[in-house]
Amino acid sequence: MSDSQDPTTSPVVTTQVDLGGCSWQGGGNGFLRFHQHQEVQAFLSLLEDSFVQEFLSKDPCFQISDKYLLAMVLVYFQRAHLKLSEYTHSSLFLALYLANDMEEDLEGPKCEIFPWALGKDWCLQVGKFLHQRDKLWARMGFRAVVSRQCCEEVMAKEPFHWAWTRDRRPHHGGVQRVCPQVPVHLPRGPGLSPPHCSPCGLPQHCSRHQLKPVSSKCPSLTSECHRPPSQNYLSRVKNAWGGDFLIVLPPEMQLEPGTYSLRIFPKPPARPGH
Repeated sequence: MSDSQDPTTSPVVTTQVDLGGCSWQGGGNGFLRFHQHQEVQAFLSLLEDSFVQEFLSKDPCFQISDKYLLAMVLVYFQRAHLKLSEYTHSSLFLALYLANDMEEDLEGPKCEIFPWALGKDWCLQVGKFLHQRDKLWARMGFRAVVSRQCCEEVMAKEPFHWAWTRDRRPHHGGVQRVCPQVPVHLPRGPGLSPPHCSPCGLPQHCSRHQLKPVSSKCPSLTSECHRPPSQNYLSRVKNAWGGDFLIVLPPEMQLEPGTYSLRIFPKPPARPGH
């Protein structure tokens, strides 16, 4: 093939169409379109990974990984111009956390991402994780808003993929301005069943779509990442002045599920001369 026929060297006439905030580019010789197809396939292959499959199975109500949030992850990958080699667990969890930041009202559920992304000592690395999220956001040109139409354009590329069957039920949707009153100890992390959801009628170990069998190995994180973490690293505490807040407990503190009183002692007065 001569240089004039080589798609990598010949001039490319591109068009760009804005579809509800989602840009899809097409090339006169199909090269850019082929590259976009590669990106979609690389992303769907990442979802087939056994560790990602196990993570998704622990979100049976699709509160942090429904079809729209997953579609947003692919849009973020493309906006950040990630190389195919960067379609990894780490990138997936960063983008998924950012998507939850953008779309979800409740802060607690997305914290479940921490132990999966960071492993056993996740509570010591949350700050670094959030810094990496901000770097991904900057790499995207701070364009984190994704329209519903854009998500549907993404799904239309592979319309029969199982990821797009992750429809969230109405009682988990809509605007939620207050935290649930039932205490939920999050995050639970690998090795523990998701909390039971009475409205969905799902047992703790059940998901509403079939996933491939998962391996007990964790290919890209530490070998200890599947060890059940100490429970209640992150707990919701009732504030006597109204509202809830979250506290992070050190890994050494292993508390049984229950209700605890948080007592705050006043700071002693300074001694004279100090």
